[in-house]
Amino acid sequence: MGADVIVVGAGPAGTMCAYLLARVGINVILLEKAALPRYKPCGGGLTWRALQCLPAEPSDVIEVYAVGGRLAWNGQVILEKTDNSFVAALVMRDRFDAWLAELAQMAGAHLQDRTPALRIEETPDHVEVETPTGILRASYLVGADGVNSLIARQFVGFSRVTGVALEAEVDVPSRGLETQGPYLTFDFGVLPFGYGWIFPKRGHLSVGVFAAHGGRVPDLKGTLERFMGQYMHLAKGQVRLVRGYRIPLGGQRYPLHTRRMLLVGDAANLADAFLGEGISYALWSACLASQALQIGLTDRRADLAAYTRMVQTTLGRELRFAARLGRWVYSHPKRAANFLVTSPKLQAVWLNTLTARQSFTRLFLSLPLYLPLVLVQYLQNRPHT
Repeated sequence: MGADVIVVGAGPAGTMCAYLLARVGINVILLEKAALPRYKPCGGGLTWRALQCLPAEPSDVIEVYAVGGRLAWNGQVILEKTDNSFVAALVMRDRFDAWLAELAQMAGAHLQDRTPALRIEETPDHVEVETPTGILRASYLVGADGVNSLIARQFVGFSRVTGVALEAEVDVPSRGLETQGPYLTFDFGVLPFGYGWIFPKRGHLSVGVFAAHGGRVPDLKGTLERFMGQYMHLAKGQVRLVRGYRIPLGGQRYPLHTRRMLLVGDAANLADAFLGEGISYALWSACLASQALQIGLTDRRADLAAYTRMVQTTLGRELRFAARLGRWVYSHPKRAANFLVTSPKLQAVWLNTLTARQSFTRLFLSLPLYLPLVLVQYLQNRPHT
């Protein structure tokens, strides 16, 4: 069976890329190893930027619109900020990914779930994908198969550093849901070089811990249990399931293309090394990938190098600034928290960055302009913190 493009992986990056290609008449096969819908461990926060990338409003699959954020330290909330509209739209990934896959199919993409890619072979004029049901061929292939990408292993010199997260879906009494409310909680005192989170969903809470560094993380399960024990509205909760997963710490400059293949989303290391957010970057990279592939399919002299250049000069730059911010905050977490609590100016910047209405790039480039005010507010309010 042949196609113009084969997309391997039906997460946000893969389904978005398949949708964008199929809607302009390109023959796309979308492969997914699992049966859709499938559970995916993830905080499930759609930022303002992520929503801008989507082809439609995902209102049917949004669990909660979070209207504010809470900064905490070892179970104690030290700052609460509310946004005029919303901070993030929260989803469960099984429903969100299935919604995107349905859009891709409606646009004309051919979804084959329960179909893993077993082997990839790239030739000068096509790509072959071996599956349990046979060989598929296409002019181009998109690797959207996540942090454990089979496709990325074909890229010479490509490597990744990953953090690790452990997440629990927790059923709590209605009073517990009311206590959390439509707020995102970030606790930076729960573990070194990382944070714990509590995100509200429609009938439960998603609770997790994220170690934003490579290497071994001792007793992450115990860390999650201790974190949950610090919050009374979680103490009486019933843990529905616990899942661990790796998050690529983005910001590298590896080539993301070969002659006939390219990488998107987590497969391309496109996740924020500070907070671990990856959905908006997955969708963003899918848009850039679809542009490069459309050019490649209409102009045989074109190559996919333009995709790597577009990524590195746009969202890649953003991820490098996010990594720089993460290194500073996690190296000085108490100092960072004190600056944030004492400075209304920094709080406004933090909220805008959290919602992705303001980029990490703009934050760093504008920092010299508002740093004097932040320092004055810190010195004025420090005795009262």
